[in-house]
Amino acid sequence: MRILQISSAKNFGGGEKHLVDLSKGLVNYGHEIFAALRLKNNWQEKLAFLPDENLCHLPLRNSVDIFSARKLAKFAVEKNIEIIHAHLARDYPVAALASNLSKIPLVLTRHLLFPLNPIHRLTLKQAAKIIAVSKGVAESLLSNNVIAAEKIALIYNGVDTNVFEQAAKDVEKRTKMRQNIAPDAKFLIGTIGELREHKGQEDFIRAAAIISPKYKNVKFLIVGADNSQNQNYQTYLENLAAELNLKNQIIFTGWQENMPMVVAALEIFVSAAYSEPFGLVIAEAMAGAKAIVATETNGAKELLKNNRTGKLVPVKEPILLAEAIGEFLEDENLRHIYGANAQKEAIEKFGLERMTAETEKIYREILEI
Repeated sequence: MRILQISSAKNFGGGEKHLVDLSKGLVNYGHEIFAALRLKNNWQEKLAFLPDENLCHLPLRNSVDIFSARKLAKFAVEKNIEIIHAHLARDYPVAALASNLSKIPLVLTRHLLFPLNPIHRLTLKQAAKIIAVSKGVAESLLSNNVIAAEKIALIYNGVDTNVFEQAAKDVEKRTKMRQNIAPDAKFLIGTIGELREHKGQEDFIRAAAIISPKYKNVKFLIVGADNSQNQNYQTYLENLAAELNLKNQIIFTGWQENMPMVVAALEIFVSAAYSEPFGLVIAEAMAGAKAIVATETNGAKELLKNNRTGKLVPVKEPILLAEAIGEFLEDENLRHIYGANAQKEAIEKFGLERMTAETEKIYREILEI
């Protein structure tokens, strides 16, 4: 099959990682993948496995970019594309118009829980299938009352579980990573994600302030970048850490390319998010056999079994977050048991192979092949 993936994202995040991983998996299955991207983006090199002629660069300025839609339709026809697949809500109308003009079936993936506006809801009708990355996302789509249930397919995000599993076993590289980040730390506790308010880094810092007086040899990693224009949120977080006398305990690492080894270096992974439709980094931490503490977001509750593969605490409760982290700090055996349980669950349910196979099946059903 010849499949066109679309994303107007400027920066690399969970949705873009999904697109890249899916594209790699489909290439390995023998399909030819094409990608339509924004003219200026910061992540095109992650699609280096695609030939240059398979890339289409467009303005993709907004949901009503008719010029981009026409160019996209022309590109799709010229390349004999069989499926158009869009991943961002703002790309849905453009992709829908391109699908209508080219008469090529459209697939949409919905990654978020946020409500869609009327123009997006209208374009959902153009789609042959809408993939929801979690049950919570599927339920939010159904609540719009404009999509028939049979149009929605639940396909959990996939992670390369093997990469995280192998990183956890590589003692030499894991030790080197720890020495580079925090050479004097006995315990590393980390949270990973773009620096944004709903990701809960503030609560992570407030939990650190509770834990630090009790455990002098603990360091807290905040892994991720602030992609806003002025990086105001990172400045806020850094000031908060200073106010709470945590300048020596909190480490802002920025974005890290070798995420499997960052996960491997941790004793405990924390997700303090206020809203999480799936939680890709939670699945990665599970694959890396980490002890996990997470807030009770839709995504975390689907991924984790409380008191078996992770500890779930209420959202926006840093005191309870700190208590759960403390339980893991006190008991190495408990960390190992939870980590092993989480890894087994990740391999069984959230592997990349499964996500690729289920998506390919959707394409084949649409094309009746």
